[in-house]
Amino acid sequence: KLWNAARFAEMNGVFRDWNYDPVAARVTVNRWIAGETSRTRDVVTRAIEEHKYSEAAGALYQFVWNVFCDWYLELSKVVLNDPKASAAAQRGTRRTLVQVLESLLRLLHPITPFITAELWERVAPVAGRKDAGGVAGIVNAAYPQAQLQRIDTAADAWVAQLKAVVGACRNLRSELNLSPAQRAPMFAIGDAGFVDQAAPLLKALARLSDVQHFADDAAFAQATALAPVAVQGNVRLALHVEIDVAAEH
Repeated sequence: KLWNAARFAEMNGVFRDWNYDPVAARVTVNRWIAGETSRTRDVVTRAIEEHKYSEAAGALYQFVWNVFCDWYLELSKVVLNDPKASAAAQRGTRRTLVQVLESLLRLLHPITPFITAELWERVAPVAGRKDAGGVAGIVNAAYPQAQLQRIDTAADAWVAQLKAVVGACRNLRSELNLSPAQRAPMFAIGDAGFVDQAAPLLKALARLSDVQHFADDAAFAQATALAPVAVQGNVRLALHVEIDVAAEH
């Protein structure tokens, strides 16, 4: 996972940008991962101080596997590959990606020393943590400190809703026996702001061909009359799949 994450960062053109302030990251998923990183730093540091090394290792595994790689990297791919995304959004995503990765390598180093030392030599110069050609290694670098002020509760709630809607779409795909290659449009009603903002991410992560928001209950009910409807928070959603009535008979 770590090798792949570093390779992904390299392939997507992360670069040294001294004028970029990570606190200025405005893309919701970047604010979310910054907060998750700080939470993990805090949990790991306290576990190590209390000599609870298995808890420290478990928190790091959870963050690397389930938060950073399974979710953030997939979300960042959408931003970086979206032709409609602004240059500022893509710049912020690249910088957030490499800064979180570099910090993660320092956080992991006491537990997984060899792979983190190898990757840090490649990532740290790009992240601005080490001068290219410098002799000081990761063992000389400061251990990451929790910055709990970076936690953004609004971003947390937004990403939690995104995950819930993606999960609902995946459940509906399974219920409708859709193959992984088959894309279907999602019909939704409620929380138009969230649905519109999340549409590119939902299309990628839930394998949707389109996201269509309805403002009228009657129109949504008619469009989804033959489809199972899921409810996530203020959003009701369904996948629109054409049914071959003759084939069903």
